[in-house]
Amino acid sequence: MRSKKNKKSFRIPIALHIYSSMILITLLTVLVIGIANNYIVNSYIASECDRRIDNTISSCQNFAIAFRTSITDESGSTPEEIRTFLLNAIVSSSDLSNDASIVLFGRDNTSETGYQVLWPTESYSMSATARANSVLNSVISEDGIETGGKTKTATYTDKDIYYRFVKVEYSESNDQSADSYDTYYLLIYVDSSSYYSFSNAMHIALLRSIVLSIILAAVASIIVSFPLFHSSRRLARFAGRIGRGDFKPLKGHIVSRELSDLGDVMNKMATRLEKTDLEQKTFFQNASHELRTPLMSIQGYAEGIKYGVFDSDPGKKDEAVDIIINETTRLTNLVENLLSISKMDMSKSGNYEVKKQLLNARELTEMVIEKVRGGFLHSGKELTNDIKIGEIYIYANENDIFRMFENIFSNCLRYAKSTVSFCASKEGSNIIFRISDDGPGISDEVLKDIFTRFAKGSDGKHGIGLALARSIAEEHNGSIKASNLKDDDGTVLGASFEIILPVSGRTDF
Repeated sequence: MRSKKNKKSFRIPIALHIYSSMILITLLTVLVIGIANNYIVNSYIASECDRRIDNTISSCQNFAIAFRTSITDESGSTPEEIRTFLLNAIVSSSDLSNDASIVLFGRDNTSETGYQVLWPTESYSMSATARANSVLNSVISEDGIETGGKTKTATYTDKDIYYRFVKVEYSESNDQSADSYDTYYLLIYVDSSSYYSFSNAMHIALLRSIVLSIILAAVASIIVSFPLFHSSRRLARFAGRIGRGDFKPLKGHIVSRELSDLGDVMNKMATRLEKTDLEQKTFFQNASHELRTPLMSIQGYAEGIKYGVFDSDPGKKDEAVDIIINETTRLTNLVENLLSISKMDMSKSGNYEVKKQLLNARELTEMVIEKVRGGFLHSGKELTNDIKIGEIYIYANENDIFRMFENIFSNCLRYAKSTVSFCASKEGSNIIFRISDDGPGISDEVLKDIFTRFAKGSDGKHGIGLALARSIAEEHNGSIKASNLKDDDGTVLGASFEIILPVSGRTDF
């Protein structure tokens, strides 16, 4: 079994989560930018070098045409004179572009490579001549000479160079046959090292920005996470207080909107739990009181019978037995109501499912009337009916509906002077049941809490019946309300209860 210390060691603070997330986002962003930047830079270098070579080749083509025309006009010149003329033309030409380096070379069987650099000459620049020879040898040894018009790359001193070959042809005489032409070559190349130096400088700057971004992300995460950490700790302590039964609401400002909403929800939860806790305590106190009263009566009269207190008067003994029976019946009804209202509470919280079925509302109404009629006959009071519903169905639990009607009829029968009326009608998608009596009505003080548990009128029994009736109506997606019947001058004519239950989708008239 792990110790408490070991469990804590595996917990990661919310600040670390936020810090790690921000660092990861920063690194991924910089990585994506770096990859995109590398791709864009390489593409840009290739396209830029190709453009510069194109510009230079275009100028060389114009130069080659002019050179070939001049040579053709000066037929009879020796190869040395032609070469000298070509070099002078290159040096003095204003048509050649400076976008790329140019190397003029021709065939030379005495050379190791079979070619000789003609331009730039050593008299022009020894370093340029050496570089031209080195570049030419590297290119020819790597891929030979190909004048296909496609820019290629070669490695020179660990750097990429972009190059292309161009032919410079001229005719040694007026003969225009293919064998009369001699050929010189131009190597057009661009050294990309300067571009890559700039790219490396950008990468170093990007690396510095990564380090700076990580530092800024760390600072930002600390600033952002501290209020969240503090608020989450407050909510955790608040939840602990609720678990210990302390339902005082959480006070103070919470920075995060989500945690603030959570705090509001927890405050409402604490308020409801406090109310529920108070209701439960009150319920158990009242239930204990209501259960103790009939039990004391039963115990008292039972002991009286046991010890012969009523032996001298048989009438008193029979009366004591009747009281025991009545109190037992009252106790049974109270327990059944308590169990039913507990079942409704469990159903409301989702811990119990009330079994329901389609019930014919008219048949159900007639059964209710038959069931309560015996109580009216015994009390000598009248029950009048006005049923205006056809074959309508409701989705309900039959036993619960019967108990709801019994509790309301019992209440009206207790306070009625002579008559209780029962009406049923369909209004829209609901069935309206109205039960009213001709008694003294309901006082304003009792009316506002009439459906509260253990709220009783002057002649009330245990205060559970009407509370149970409301719970049953709400469980069946209905409602119940109480009011007083009054005439035109405001005189109270009796109490009235209105029950509204929804009609099921199936109707059959």
